[in-house]
Amino acid sequence: MKYHPRTYLITAPMIVKGLFDEKSTEALLLEKAACGKIRLVAKPIEWNKILWLLVNTLKDDAGKPLIIGAKLGEIHKTLPVEFR
Repeated sequence: MKYHPRTYLITAPMIVKGLFDEKSTEALLLEKAACGKIRLVAKPIEWNKILWLLVNTLKDDAGKPLIIGAKLGEIHKTLPVEFR
């Protein structure tokens, strides 16, 4: 019988908290998903929220975004979350 990990719905605030607070429950969820023990699923709008946060928060001294284009795509791929 094929193993199907349990699936959990996750939101943008939960993902951000998990990335920046390593002692949080959300961080544990991201770690378990990265190891294939669970599946994390989020709606596409949640990625848009994370995208907005990255582009509008991380800027250089001139006010230009530090993370753009392909780098944003890499971040999207590396997150252990299915956006669907």
